[in-house]
Amino acid sequence: MNLSHIHVEYPFTYGLIALITLVFFGTMGNPQIAENLHFSSFQIRRNKQYYRILSPALIHAGIVHLIMNGIGIYYFGPVIEQFFGAFLSWIIFILSVAGGSLLPLWVRREELNYQAVGASGGVSGLIMVGMFLYPDMQIGLMLFPVMIPAWIFGIIYSLGSIVLTQTPDRNRISHEGHLGGLLFGGMFAHYFLPSEFLGEKQMYMWYFAIMPIVLFVIAQSVFPQYFYRKR
Repeated sequence: MNLSHIHVEYPFTYGLIALITLVFFGTMGNPQIAENLHFSSFQIRRNKQYYRILSPALIHAGIVHLIMNGIGIYYFGPVIEQFFGAFLSWIIFILSVAGGSLLPLWVRREELNYQAVGASGGVSGLIMVGMFLYPDMQIGLMLFPVMIPAWIFGIIYSLGSIVLTQTPDRNRISHEGHLGGLLFGGMFAHYFLPSEFLGEKQMYMWYFAIMPIVLFVIAQSVFPQYFYRKR
């Protein structure tokens, strides 16, 4: 069968959605696979299983978790892919996934039992790059139906995630993973987008969405006694 005529318009976007979906349903009957792939600070630090920095993006905590990340990829993947192409889109996603693991690995370094799953770090990176590309596009959430410009949403997303790292439910959602993805995605956009794309609104995001994450990491590193004290 000759398949040379088949063309997929967004190979990165649809390929990534297909990959995480196939892994999710393929591992439903084998929890040991998920156990071997999830982010575990203990396994990374003590047993040197560094592959766990990237492998958590392949597994999800449930169908809702998978759908939410799939929606993010579906809407923002094409935005990235149209500008950078499929190969660089994969690079952005993988770097953001790594950021979504490395940041919590550092800021939650005192908690050897810290665990996480999901592609949220990579998706957060895609979202941030998309907002740098099109800061005026309108974004809304299912629980927040009001549409707001992307650059304002990016600031709210970043600052809100910083605040949520200090709330009692932090063991349920890896807000640090979101921050790591946002940070790596924002840094990629800031340093690799052509200068004509970096207007006033992108700089607002740089100073009020990306730099606060950097300051949060610095503050947590210098004054760890003031962070993560709520139980």
